[in-house]
Amino acid sequence: MTVQNAPPAMVSATGSTPEGMPLSHNRAPNECLQPWIARLGVTAVSLPQGQSIACGAFTEFPLIRVIYGAPWTAATASGLKTFEPGEKGLALYFGPYTKRMDLTAHGSFKVVSINFAPGGTRDLRLPDPGTVTDEVMLLDSAIGEKVPVPDLAPDDDAITWIASVEDHLAAEFARIGPPRPPSIVQDFETLCLTDPGASLDDFADAHRITRRTLERVIGREFGVSPRFATRRARALDMAAALLNIAMEDEEAELHLRYFDQSHLTREMHQFFGMTPGKLRKGAHPLLRINLEIRQSRRLELLERLSGDEPRPWRDPDAEPV
Repeated sequence: MTVQNAPPAMVSATGSTPEGMPLSHNRAPNECLQPWIARLGVTAVSLPQGQSIACGAFTEFPLIRVIYGAPWTAATASGLKTFEPGEKGLALYFGPYTKRMDLTAHGSFKVVSINFAPGGTRDLRLPDPGTVTDEVMLLDSAIGEKVPVPDLAPDDDAITWIASVEDHLAAEFARIGPPRPPSIVQDFETLCLTDPGASLDDFADAHRITRRTLERVIGREFGVSPRFATRRARALDMAAALLNIAMEDEEAELHLRYFDQSHLTREMHQFFGMTPGKLRKGAHPLLRINLEIRQSRRLELLERLSGDEPRPWRDPDAEPV
């Protein structure tokens, strides 16, 4: 049986909404990783035997997901792919998305997510973002050699898992010593998270570069054009509000980023393949997890939430201890 809405028997060990929709336990990494890593998260969901979740995912920048448990199927740009991690786990590399990717979890799973900051994959032997848009591949294939999967005890909690992965990453980055991403890339991500309707010409002028240079740099590090990046950011913010993964007072403001309802509907269709109403009414458990990770980063950047402050869309009684 495949379900698209949250079944009563779906149980999350990493937090949930008050309605019981699963969320990840996620946070910013330690400062030594922040130039390259935007967010770390763990998601653990238990399903009854034979049950699966058919949903979707949408992220702006490359990420590594180490998955354990049931098989996953992803509708990538190059076709349908199924990955079978089992108990030993499987490391996957996801490129940036230009639209919602259909994703199905065929049973209970646990996932560790390492979300890169823009420019964070450079000099790590990973493919350029523009060459892997809307793609998923084995991390071994992406790097070109065997990559050991983190040896994480299956019974450990989410907080322990994140700390273990963080320690491993810190050691690897200290060993490799990659250069920090260019400041203009970080500034452009800030623009996308805070004011995606701002003038790109003004941004280029403020950084003393031509519009052509901006197109080249953002195209290289984001995998898409600057205009597309701001449209995508605006759509992700709106989708988060529609799924109640945003501050309560933000939805009206986010609506004003669109000329009218038909403009909003067209954009939601392009990026999510559905109307705003259908997006609001659906459960979208896997998509909601992606959007919540992004919104947590965005609101911390805006200083509307601190790193240790409870997020209003989460059930405080369901948080990992």
